[in-house]
Amino acid sequence: MKICFLYTVENAHIQKWCRYFHEKGHEVHLISVFPGECAYAQVHVLDTKVDSKHASDAKKLDYLMHGKQLKALIDSIQPDIVHAHYLTSYGSMCAFSKVRPFWLSVWGADVYDFPKKSFLHKWLVKYTLSKAAHVLSTSRAMAEETKNYTDKPIGITPFGVDMELFSPAKRTRPADDGRFVIGTVKTLAKKYGIEDILKAAAMVLEQRPEIPLEIRIAGTGNQKEELWALGKTLGLDERISWLGQISQMQAAEEYANMDVAVIPSTLESESFGVSAVEAEACALPVIISRIPGLMEATNPGQTSLVVDKQAPEQIAEKLIWLYDHPEEARAMGLRGRAFANEHYEFNHCFEAVETLYTEALKK
Repeated sequence: MKICFLYTVENAHIQKWCRYFHEKGHEVHLISVFPGECAYAQVHVLDTKVDSKHASDAKKLDYLMHGKQLKALIDSIQPDIVHAHYLTSYGSMCAFSKVRPFWLSVWGADVYDFPKKSFLHKWLVKYTLSKAAHVLSTSRAMAEETKNYTDKPIGITPFGVDMELFSPAKRTRPADDGRFVIGTVKTLAKKYGIEDILKAAAMVLEQRPEIPLEIRIAGTGNQKEELWALGKTLGLDERISWLGQISQMQAAEEYANMDVAVIPSTLESESFGVSAVEAEACALPVIISRIPGLMEATNPGQTSLVVDKQAPEQIAEKLIWLYDHPEEARAMGLRGRAFANEHYEFNHCFEAVETLYTEALKK
């Protein structure tokens, strides 16, 4: 097959899509409005005025002004499959460009947040979904949300995790080094609850100062300065390592060297807990907030411990329990790796997509 994806080239998840289909022997093209490199696809960059991945909705209207350019490019590629990722940018671009047929993957905020902004935002979501030949979602929870805007069937295609990359074999810490390392790999934004991790850590040390707690937080974002200041205020400076933006390889190494992953999102809904799955793959017990996308990514009570949103005192309680029960924590981590391998292994997830493509082309 000749497959043409549309999404921001440097995104780690779209790189996984390209990698899988390239390694399966398919010809892969990737259309992006931002320049970048992908070893697994021929990259085509559209000339738009959108200069930021976080541009305003008004500025992103420029996506829709390049329909002729997009259609001409796709006509020149002549792909068997055109698959746009993210409804309100690349998906809408396909819808307005009259590229037909096209596949559409919803990712999260494009269906959870965007249509609730105004009548026009909701109309754009409905219009784009109406023009897509096939609609896919990374989780069952997000598929249910998407059904508010379309009657079309929605395929479930979870983000897969590379079980060889995310593996306890990446651990380099000695098992008995006397440290209790917790952390997360997430964007430093309020919606991901990083401040609750810090508050929980301070509560743990207040209640149990003998616990040799260390906190490692990877990622960057618009809350960085605020979180750094909070860490200082809470007296955690000597216990926190702020790692900044890291690669997938580094993320795998970080998780493998932690004792507990903490993912306390404060969102009303999270599309899918890919960070939770990556932590599970590294045989870590995971603390998550009570959100459908995160619950779906784990097996609550077996591979994860669940807390309410914005409840650092509950996170602290779970951390202390895991510290006091190392054998149970280890067993939870091993169950987590088995769960991730059974449900979210990289190749298994993409084989399902490949089957959908093949069956559609037969019709």
